[in-house]
Amino acid sequence: MNKLAFLGITGLFLLGNYYIGRKFLTILEYFVWFKYPGILWGIIGLLAIAALVTLLVFNGNVGGVVGKIGSYWLSYWFLSLVSFGITDLILKITKKNTMIQSKNELLIWIIALAVTVVLFWYGSWQAQQIKTVNYQVTIDKPTDGKSQKIKAVLISDVHLGYVNDVKKLEKIVTKINQLQPDIIFISGDLFDGNYQALQDAKSMEKQLSRLSSVYGTYMCWGNHDAGASFEKMKELVQSAKITLLEDEMTVVGEELLVVGRKDSRPIGSQDGTRESLQDQFEKVGNQLPKIILDHQPSNLEEYEQSNELILSGHTHQGQIFPFSLVTKAYFIVDYGYYRKNENSPQVIVSSGVGTWGPPMRIGTQSEIVQIDIIIE
Repeated sequence: MNKLAFLGITGLFLLGNYYIGRKFLTILEYFVWFKYPGILWGIIGLLAIAALVTLLVFNGNVGGVVGKIGSYWLSYWFLSLVSFGITDLILKITKKNTMIQSKNELLIWIIALAVTVVLFWYGSWQAQQIKTVNYQVTIDKPTDGKSQKIKAVLISDVHLGYVNDVKKLEKIVTKINQLQPDIIFISGDLFDGNYQALQDAKSMEKQLSRLSSVYGTYMCWGNHDAGASFEKMKELVQSAKITLLEDEMTVVGEELLVVGRKDSRPIGSQDGTRESLQDQFEKVGNQLPKIILDHQPSNLEEYEQSNELILSGHTHQGQIFPFSLVTKAYFIVDYGYYRKNENSPQVIVSSGVGTWGPPMRIGTQSEIVQIDIIIE
């Protein structure tokens, strides 16, 4: 990040914290017993610093406690800006002073504060609830042979770091193993861009090694699986016995061709740029159905065969409403199943099993995807 962007983000974030602090004081100063605004500003200042270092230290460890506090304050900061901002707007439209001058106006601000607290609690809780979503897809088999059914499990966007920690990863792995899959796919963003934020990398490697299936686990990189600590990320994945596909393909069980793509727009270094696979596709022909792991669902034009199934993530389905409206407008498919026509590839986009930025979900869910793939 260049210096100008750093200063801009820091300045806007601190202004937001000042705005929130002023609104807290607007409420507290109504009560005559409140005589210590300095304490409030001190607390907000510490929370703001925790959030800033968590957000802006890309290749370092600020500590698990500071990282969690900073992440959750970022959630509360965002919700407070929205809630207080809407309240300010309503009061100005109704030509009321935004300062508290009556019990009715005090009640309005208390309601705004209560809404913020409730949404913060709900969003944080919702992010930790992991749902299992089911799809069934049929892929044409170009050659003669009996029909086959493969139970696949897909996860994406784990974003391992301060909040999505070893405990969360253990929960994810246990849920996956309970599904007894034939094959497991990870379609990118296993990490959150900062390997140093892993408080116990060895334990995370151990948990990933627990993933159990008939054919193993296959993974592609996402845009956050990059940066100064990329080589350490790669080492952890390989040590966990996960098959990493970097613009590569492999035949699985003589039934599937599994393809993994490098990310098209990584945030930092990712050991070379994304390569075209057209020549490789032409060499292998159309004899086997293809499962393509491509993190971002913005590259669909690269695929054209009807026997291709593209598995993506990245969008988080917006993660927090109303951002889900933005992802829905921007991507051809931001969530769920999509197929343009019967001659086109099939696409499944997951909303992800983790979170990025504010560790909360409102209007979306953290999920593990089970896909029953019928080849006939």
